[in-house]
Formats: sequence, structure tokens, C-alpha cells
Amino acid sequence: MVILGGIALCFVAFFALDFMYPFPEHKLHPATATVVYDRDHNPLRIFLPPDGARRMHTDISTVSPVLIQSLIASEDGWFEYHPGINPFSAIRAAVSNIRAGHVISGASTIPMQIARMAEPKRRTLLAKLKESFRAVQLKWHHSNDELLEIYLNMLPYGGNIEGVAAASHFYFGHDPSTLSLAQSALLTTMPRGPATYDPVRHPKQAERGRNLVMEQLEERGVFPSAEVERNKKVPLPTRTRRVPLKAPHFSRMVLERTGPAPTIETTIDYRLQQIAEERLKNHISLLRNDDIDNGACVIIHIPTREIRALVGSADYFEKGYGGAINLAETKRSPGSTLKPFLYALAMDKGLMAPASYLYDIPVDYSGYSPENYDQTWSGQVEMREALARSLNVPAVKTLAQTTVPSFVDLLRKGGLSTLEKNPMEYGLPLALGGCEVKLTELTNLYACLADSGRYRPYKIRPSENEISSQLLSPEASWITLQMLSKVSRPEMNETWMLTNDMPETGWKTGTSFGHRDAWAIGISGEYAIGVWVGNPDGRPRKGISGAVHAGPLLFDLLRAASPGGKLPAQPDGSGISEVKVCAHSHQLPGSFCTDRITMQTLSGKTQFKPCEYCRQIFVDPKSGFRLSGECLDRKKLDKKIVRTLPAQLARWRAENSMEVPILPPLSPDCDLIPAGNAPRIISPASSTPYLLRKGTPLKFQQISLRANAEADSGTLHWFLDGRLVNKGKFDQKLFAEIKAGKHKISVTDSFGRTDSVLFEVRGGD
Repeated sequence: MVILGGIALCFVAFFALDFMYPFPEHKLHPATATVVYDRDHNPLRIFLPPDGARRMHTDISTVSPVLIQSLIASEDGWFEYHPGINPFSAIRAAVSNIRAGHVISGASTIPMQIARMAEPKRRTLLAKLKESFRAVQLKWHHSNDELLEIYLNMLPYGGNIEGVAAASHFYFGHDPSTLSLAQSALLTTMPRGPATYDPVRHPKQAERGRNLVMEQLEERGVFPSAEVERNKKVPLPTRTRRVPLKAPHFSRMVLERTGPAPTIETTIDYRLQQIAEERLKNHISLLRNDDIDNGACVIIHIPTREIRALVGSADYFEKGYGGAINLAETKRSPGSTLKPFLYALAMDKGLMAPASYLYDIPVDYSGYSPENYDQTWSGQVEMREALARSLNVPAVKTLAQTTVPSFVDLLRKGGLSTLEKNPMEYGLPLALGGCEVKLTELTNLYACLADSGRYRPYKIRPSENEISSQLLSPEASWITLQMLSKVSRPEMNETWMLTNDMPETGWKTGTSFGHRDAWAIGISGEYAIGVWVGNPDGRPRKGISGAVHAGPLLFDLLRAASPGGKLPAQPDGSGISEVKVCAHSHQLPGSFCTDRITMQTLSGKTQFKPCEYCRQIFVDPKSGFRLSGECLDRKKLDKKIVRTLPAQLARWRAENSMEVPILPPLSPDCDLIPAGNAPRIISPASSTPYLLRKGTPLKFQQISLRANAEADSGTLHWFLDGRLVNKGKFDQKLFAEIKAGKHKISVTDSFGRTDSVLFEVRGGD
């Protein structure tokens, strides 16, 4: 009864003390480093905790069983059975120490060592009693596996290296799952005296301690003699490895997005990463002679949308060129790189097809007059040519048709998170890059074209959730890629693109407003690659060009990532069809369209208008005058088929002394207004208020009078508020003096066809 009472009293005392003095659990889990790994589980970068310790967390399941066996057999053979302290070991150690007259043996169990590491104290009898109490607490509140894991992560290995994961990495260069017997024995020895058994500074002592541990394990039958003898011959590590600093921009981006964690697995393919870093560095070293300071590149694996390489600058450690800035994540103006998606949207809306005619001629949208990069005009071009040559005016006109809100909505759904303004704040300049984007998001947007028009967010971790949405139709995406594969720029030396290993590529370049950014984005095989070059401080460089300054690096990377790469095959099904159209207008052929061609379209989507420009006219064989109305009753008249041009194109060609089809003049005997379009006023514009400068005579502030009119319209008469103010041919440059106020301007051609608009003039004296 006395013994039982004593035991009961001990239990009551323990629980009371356990309640009053709980174990400080937070000391068992100090802040660990965050280790960022590549896709093959090789460390890219280690972000140390605030105290600077090289402390890397590991789960017990990822530690070599050899190390666990070695530690338990050497440090605490009865670990699985005792309550935190081993009374038999304590008695044995006490007897040995009394006989020797000084301490020659310890009785510390693994829980006692954990308690000592968590709360270091001077080695006194009182400290030992507290340590023993803490050890029982640990054993009571934790399973054996939990205690082993805590122990493995707290063991000291010299300097600021803590835990077997850090020791395994910095001494052996791999994680603790593959530790050999020799390595495990060394890691068992070192915590007993990290300075004494340091294999780099004291290799002989470290070797003796390691071999002694293996001999003890051999004696206890843990490992066979042959294996022990073989491992004694294994050389010791001669140095500790440095903290890795690979893919620094990407690693930092991952940490900022995911937050601190013991380990972060990423999607980086370090082989590709090294290639990208080397190629970018070499490329930028050449561009610096051209006053271009830096660049960035991104490689995305299209099937998984994983970022396989990301280089944020030519050199992370450079200070003078913004080396530490992740330029792949910096907001920059994209130039013409958004045009492919504008044309793809227009095709999906049924507004045009690859061979549809667009007009590359001067326009004015309420004061906004875009120009081409080379400041020339091409007149009438097919859509595919407009994209391949990156013409600006056709793109702006296309955006006006598709509407800015629709295009902004498409880009936002495609992952461009930087489009934060109201769509109308961007306006028509959006077609030419009047916004800001990130290289990562823009490259992933291009990946949608090779993924049947499907949007999926790019990944930096393989475990991220998969979400997707249909951004564009597979047919429009495929056609757009085919058009991008025909991109050719006259200012670019293309001989390097004609080598045998050049992959089949759809690509696009862009140059931003103000000559600040040059882009090149390409798709081939399984990869989408984006390149940006420019000056991180936003300093302009006149003459910078996406084709010249970013294009060569793009193709170097494409050859490395996707040698022999191909573009996607045409989508299955009947989504793409061919139709016969008028060869002159590329619209639905009428009865007077004698020449026809086949044109690729999106089935059920592409909308065509009947051809208006192949017409039949009647001519008096004697006078050569054109006949209409009651004159068609004459017995003798000739039928002729003529091809005219759209009024805006005809006016531009005439203004630039180019040939314009002219119809024979109408016979003066025919009084009825002939068929055809009335002139359409384009200046002045009703949506644009005009401002008079104070103190400047009105004769120096005349307003332009311009109209799109048929080539047969004859003389145009201009009336301001009912008063004739000027007259001339449709291609003549005419002007008029106008005072402040609200006005009505009208124009009438020789056949009485009329147009009018209201406009406002402000200011003046």
C-alpha cells in the first residue's frame, strides 16, 4: 500500500506540475528556412529564417532508416519503451561516475536531449532534474515518431547548421533520404561535439568518432561487419556547400506568392533555366553597346502551363542596371503584341476572315490619328498581311468594329491582371499597346493560341489547381497562329532564321510607345517563349525594335527549348471552311463579279456583304456618256462591267496621285440621280469639339473639309450653315473659316447626293 500510494503520489505530482508548467512547445519548432526546389527536387534557393540559422525542416518519413537506426542504437536503445527517462541507464551511469570519482558516463535519452536543446542550462543536478521532468512531459504528450522528427530537426551540426536535413545538404549535397551508413554515422557523431567532430576542420577526430559509432553498431548487431568495413573507407566531406542562389528572381517570386514554408516544389526545369540565363546575359551584353540596358525572358510549357524558366534580368547581382528587379513581372507597354488577339476576336465575331480587305490609310478618330511604325501607308491589304506586317491603322479600325469593352474583356479573361481601368479610358490606342502588361501573363496569353484557344493560368508550383475557360474558338486560334507563322519584317536580317534546326514558329514582335520596350513572343512545339528588352528606368531608346533587338534571342531560346518543334495541327471538325468570293472585293460575289477566288472562313460565323464594287453601267456608244434613269429607254446603248473602289480608298489613292477607276460622266440628258453612295463627311467630325486659339486671326485657323465620295461624284459643294464656302473635286484639299458656335456643314456632289453633320467650335476672342 505504501508503494502504491507513493506511485499514485508521483502521478498526482507530475500531472499537477505538468498543468502548472506546460512544456514550451514553440521551442520545439523554431522558424525554419524556406527551401525552393526545381521540378527535379534540386534546391534552387534557401531563404534563411530571421535568426540566420541554416535550419531545414524534414519529415521523419523522408529520412534514411539507416540514420534513424544509427541514432537510436547509439543514443537511446530503449527509446521506444521508457517514459522519457531510462532508470536503468541512470543507475548504471550513477554507479560508474561514483566509482570514477567524476562524470564519465551520461544517461540522457532522446527526450532529455530534446529538452536540453529546447531550454539550454548549465549542467547541474537541479538542471538534470528539470530536464528529466521535461523529458517525461515530452514522452507523455508526443508519440515516438513525433519526438524522433523533432529530434532530427534540432540536432546541432556546427556553426549555424541545425537538423539532419541541413547537415545532409551542406555536407553531402543531397537530402537525408539517401544517407549511407558512413554519412549516417558521421551525423550521429557530430552533435556530441560539433566543433570537435567537424569533418572540415578536424577530419581525423571526425573519422575516429564516425568509425567508433559504426563499430558500436556492429557490436550490437545493427549492421554487418562487411558493410561497416566498407563504409569506414568512405572519405569525409572536405567542405560545406554554399547556400544555393539559383533562379533568384523566380525563387523570390515564389516565396512572395506562397509565403514561408519549409519546402516549396516548383515547375522550373533547371537545364532550361541555365540556358535562358546564359543566352539572355550574352544577348544583353551586345545590346548595351546600343544603349539598351537589360531584358527578361519566360519559357512556359503549354500542355501544363508550367513556367519552366524565368530570368528576370541579365544579372541578378548587378546594381547599375536594375539587376535585382524581376523585369518579367514588371508592368510595361506591350506595343503591337496584342494585335493577334484583336484579329482572333474579330474572326470569332464574324467580322472578317484572314483574306478580308482592310484599309491602311490615314484616319482621324476624334483627334486620334494613328500612324504605322515606318510612317508609310499601304492602302488596301488583307487582314493576314496587316497582322504579319503589324500595320497600325487596320488594327485600330478593327478595334473600333469589335469595340474596346469586348477586347478588354477578352484580355482580362486571358489573364492580363494589369488592365484595371475602365475600358473607355484605354480607348482605341489599346490596339497598339496603350496599356501595361507583364511578360509572364502576356506569354501565357500566347500559349492559349496553341491550346485550342483555352485559357489556363500559368503555374509556378506543380500542385496548383487546374482551372480553364474557353477564351477563343479553336478555329480562330489556329488561323491566328498560321498567320503569325508568316511574320516577316524587312528591317530584320533573316538569314539566321533559315538554319536547319529552326523550329516551325508562330511569333509576334512589339515596340511600345515612346521607344521604351521591345518584345518578341513565339510558339513552337510545346513551348511559349516571351522576351522583353529595354531600360528598367524607362529611358527611351530611339529606334528600338522588337524584331531587331528581341527577336534573335527569342529564336535562340526556341531552338534550345523546342528543336524541330511544330505548330498545332488544324482543329478537327468542320469549323473551318472555304467559300467563293469576288476576287475584286473579297465579298459575296454578285452577278457582275466575273473573277472569283476561294477564301478561308469560320463556318457559321464569318459574315459577308454583297459586293458593291463590281457594277454594270450603260454607255451611249456615240457620246461615251453614262446613261441612267429614263435614258435607259434608248435603243442603242452599250453595257459595261466596271470595278470601282470604296470611297475612302479612292480618295486616298487620288490624294497620293495613284490610279483611281473613273466612271464615264453622266449624260446631261439624264436628270435622275444615279445609283451610288452619297458623299460621307469625315471632317469636320460631329464628335470632336474644335478649339480656336485666342489672338490668332481666323484665316490661319481654317478647318479641313474632307469627304469620302464616289469617284464619279464630280464637284463637291460645301455649305456652312446654308452658305456656300468652298467647292472642288473629292480628292482636293479644301478649307473654310469658321467662328465659335454650333454649326451645320453640308456637302453635295454633282448629282445632288448630300450628307451633313453638326459640330461645335469653342474659344476665340
